[in-house]
Amino acid sequence: LYFMKKYFVILAAIASLSLSVNAQGRGSFFVGGTAGIGYTDYFEFALEPIFGYEIKDWVAVGAGLGITVAAGGQASAVVGVAEPFVRFTPWHNNLVYIDLKATAGFGFNDELLTTQIGVRPGIRFRVTPNCDVAADLGLFGAQCNDSDWRPAFGISGTSVGLWVAYRF
Repeated sequence: LYFMKKYFVILAAIASLSLSVNAQGRGSFFVGGTAGIGYTDYFEFALEPIFGYEIKDWVAVGAGLGITVAAGGQASAVVGVAEPFVRFTPWHNNLVYIDLKATAGFGFNDELLTTQIGVRPGIRFRVTPNCDVAADLGLFGAQCNDSDWRPAFGISGTSVGLWVAYRF
């Protein structure tokens, strides 16, 4: 829990900094999220609201804070998810944006269960001047379960995400 308290203090500091920058007429806030449902060996439902701040056209900071519910057989689990990120946009035109999202993800219930760090490539489409639809296409980095770090390269069912965001 001490780790999570530090995480929320950092998010509060980023939010207060972005509020002061936005008051000066720069950048824009965005809110949105993703939801998913699936079944492999167990049923899984995930909901992750995201919020952030676009500092410039090519860089944004934010976080996703959500929940995943998994159930199968006699077992079930509810896991909290926290994923702070910095998004870089090396190329875009008026409608399509290519993104690289540096991220650190944490899954927890009473204790920290999983950790992942890396870069998520993605593509965003500007549907309206204030609305984006996007896809994260994999994870290139490392994952840890029970103190066992291993490489995480490529696209899998758990590393692809679709989301929608509204800028204001």
